[in-house]
Amino acid sequence: MMADEVEQSSMEQAGKKSDSGGISSANGDETNKRKSPMRFSGQRDIRLLQEVVSLNPFKDASPTTTWASISSNLEHLFKISSRRCRERTILLLEQFIKGDYPSLQWHSTKEEFAIKVQLLQQVLQQYQDGAGGNISRIGGVFVMATAAAAEEEEDDDDFDPEKNRPLVILQEDSTSDAYTARQDAGGNEHEQQMQNGTPSAKEHATPTAKRARMAAPSTFSISGSAKGNSNANSIGGDSNGSLTNDVRVLEELAMAAVMGDFEAADFPSQVISVLLTCQAKEMHVREQELKLRRDELDLERAKLKLQEDQLALEKARFEIERQEREQRHRCERQENTLFIEELKRVTSSGFADS
Repeated sequence: MMADEVEQSSMEQAGKKSDSGGISSANGDETNKRKSPMRFSGQRDIRLLQEVVSLNPFKDASPTTTWASISSNLEHLFKISSRRCRERTILLLEQFIKGDYPSLQWHSTKEEFAIKVQLLQQVLQQYQDGAGGNISRIGGVFVMATAAAAEEEEDDDDFDPEKNRPLVILQEDSTSDAYTARQDAGGNEHEQQMQNGTPSAKEHATPTAKRARMAAPSTFSISGSAKGNSNANSIGGDSNGSLTNDVRVLEELAMAAVMGDFEAADFPSQVISVLLTCQAKEMHVREQELKLRRDELDLERAKLKLQEDQLALEKARFEIERQEREQRHRCERQENTLFIEELKRVTSSGFADS
């Protein structure tokens, strides 16, 4: 009896050990299966992205079922879980957004890389269109990267006029402190005048300034034309200096008219007198220019006449040389003829003596 109980207890312990061993071996296999790394090639990424584009898991509020469908559709090619599909897709999206093209091209050919880029563009468009309130559940890192990129962009609406104030310095004392002091003084003066009910000097001078501004553009155009004529037609130093002075006077008058420094009635007469003086000096300059041109023409004529005389002298020299050559040739012929006749006479007399 005791032996049977001992044998039964030993069998139970052996069964428990075998059960625990089987469970541990099964857990070990499952752990090894779960921890086994999977290498994604270019073809696998393409098939995964094609399934994502076709099923679009981002359009649903709960995309778990869609990711499971993607995983089941890829079972005939390779074993992958729905979680791994989602993580791999988001990782590819992050690399595509950051511009990490070397990582995208890893284990892929150029053709496969081009296909992956096209598919990732479609997946990104689907993600942007259908993410909605599910952004926090899918691709948190991608959302953070997108938000950081958006924060780095400049906001045109945030315009600070103090930072973009133009820097204009008209006088030596036109610093920021002087500008602030003038603004404060002007503001206080305006407030006092408003309280007293008296118009300011600027308001008094408004009609005169307006009339001066109406006459100023034509004056500037006249002074500009006078300056152009003086630069184009100036010959002598005195005339050029006088025209430059007249132009400077016109500019000063125009500026004074714009600023309203003198009475408007004095402006037309002064401008007319300056213009008449400028016109007379300009006519004098033109006369001098015509005189210089006539002198240049006379010099050209004298030069041509000198060249004609040189040609005539060359022709005469050539003619004299020709005549000398002809005369020398005639003299040589005569000498040769006389020498031959003398030689004949000597030879004939020698033969006669013999």
